[in-house]
Amino acid sequence: MKNEDRSQERGAARSRTVATAVLMVATFMDLMDSTITNVALPTIGADLGATPEQLEWTVAGYVIAFATLLITGGRLGDIFGHRRIFVIGLVGFTLASLGAALSQTGDLLVAARVLQGGFAGIMMPQVLSSVQVMYAPEERAPILGLIGALSSLGAVGGLILGGWLVTADLLGMSWRSVFLVNVPVGVVLVAAALLFVPRSRSEHPLRPDLLGVLLGGLGVFLVVFPLTDGRAAGWAWWIWAMLLAAPLVIAAFTWQQRHMLKVHGSPLLPLPLFRDRGFASGQLVQVLSSIGNGGFVLIVLFYVQSALGFTALAAGLTLLPFALGSMVTAPLAILATKRLGRWAVLLGGMVQAAALAWVLWTIWSAGASLTGWNLTVPLALTGAGMMTLIMPLTTITLESVPTQDAGAASGTLTTFGQIGMVLGIALAGALFFGILQGSGDAHDAVTTALWVPVAAYALAGLASLTMPGAAQPIMGNSPQ
Repeated sequence: MKNEDRSQERGAARSRTVATAVLMVATFMDLMDSTITNVALPTIGADLGATPEQLEWTVAGYVIAFATLLITGGRLGDIFGHRRIFVIGLVGFTLASLGAALSQTGDLLVAARVLQGGFAGIMMPQVLSSVQVMYAPEERAPILGLIGALSSLGAVGGLILGGWLVTADLLGMSWRSVFLVNVPVGVVLVAAALLFVPRSRSEHPLRPDLLGVLLGGLGVFLVVFPLTDGRAAGWAWWIWAMLLAAPLVIAAFTWQQRHMLKVHGSPLLPLPLFRDRGFASGQLVQVLSSIGNGGFVLIVLFYVQSALGFTALAAGLTLLPFALGSMVTAPLAILATKRLGRWAVLLGGMVQAAALAWVLWTIWSAGASLTGWNLTVPLALTGAGMMTLIMPLTTITLESVPTQDAGAASGTLTTFGQIGMVLGIALAGALFFGILQGSGDAHDAVTTALWVPVAAYALAGLASLTMPGAAQPIMGNSPQ
C-alpha cells in the first residue's frame, strides 16, 4: 500500500508539473504576441499595402483588447471554471493567430489582432488562478514569481523571435510566420490543458455582472487607448476628452461594484480585496515597475535601429542579456523572497534603477560606436533586478487572496501591469520623440528619455515599503 501511495503521489506531482509548464508556456506566448509584430511592421506594410494607421493598430489593437478584458476574464473563470475559460481563450487565440497569418488586407489583420488580444485577455487570469488552486500558500512563491517574470520576458522574447522569423523568411512565409508559429503550439497546449490542468472554480455561487463588464471594460479602454494612440493622433482634443472621462467611468464602476457586493454579493471586482495591504500596495508597485519595463524597451530598440542601423534581429538580440540575467537570477530570487519578503522588492527596484542608469551612461559615452556587447552587463543586471523585484511582488500581492476571488485578483494585477506598460511607453515615448522632432538629436533624446524608467524603477522599490512583511488575510474572506 505504501508503494502504491508513493506512486500516486509521484503521478500527481508529475501532472502538476506538466500543468504548470502548460500555464507558463501559454503566458509567454500571450505576452510575446504583444511585441512580436513590432519588427515585422515594415514587411507587413509592403506586402499588404497597409496604411500607417492599420500598422499602428496591428500592435495597439492587441494591447487594448488584452488589457480591457483581463478583469472580466478573471471573473469568468471564477464563475464558470478556470480551466474551461483558459481552454476557450486558448482555442480562440490559436484560431485568431491562424486568421492573422492568412489575412490578405490590413483591415483583416487588424481584426484578427483584436480577437487575439481579447482571447488572450480572458485566458491570462486563469493562469495565476490555477496556480492558487494547485499549490499550497507556502509553495506558491517560486511559481508565481516565475510567471510574473514571464510577463516581462515575453515582450523581449517576442522581439527576438519576431526579428529572427522575419529575417530567416522560413519557407517563404515572411511576416506570416510570426502568427503561424502560435498554431501548433496552441494545439498542443489545448490538449495538454484538458489532460493535466485541474478543474477549479469559486465554491461560492457567483452570477455574471454584465453592467460591471461594460463599465469596467470601458474604464480600462478610456485609459489604455489614449495612452497607446495619443502620440500618433497628435494628442488631439478627443484624446484628452477620453482621459478626462476615464475617472468618471471608473468612479461609476466603483459605485456599481459596491452596489453589486451589497445586493448580490458577486461583483465583477471584489472591492474588499483592496482592504488587504498586500494586494493594494502590490498594485502600486506593479504599475511603477511596469512603467519602467515599457519605457526602456521602446526607446532603446527604436534608438539602436533608427540611429545606429541595427537590423530587427540585432535589435532584439541586444535585449537578450536582460532575459538571461533574469533567468539566471531566479534561484536567488526565490531565496530572497523567502528570506527578505518586501525588502527583496526594494532591493530589486534599486538594482534595476542603478543598472539602467549604467545603460544610460554607456549609451551616452559610446555615442555612434555603441554595440550590443557594450550593453551586455548592465542589461543583464537590469534583468536580475527585475526578477528580484517581481517574484516577491507577485507572491505578497496574491498570497492572502481567497480562492474564490483568485481569478478577479489575477486579472486585476495583470491589468495594472498593462496600464503601467502603456503609461511607460507614453511618458518615455513623448519625451524621446519630442526631443527627436525638435532637435533631431537621437542621442540626446534617448539619454534624456531613459531617466523616466530609471525613476520608475527607483519609485517601485521605494513603494515596497508600503507592503506588509507577511501575509495578512482579508477580513471577511478566508481562503478556501
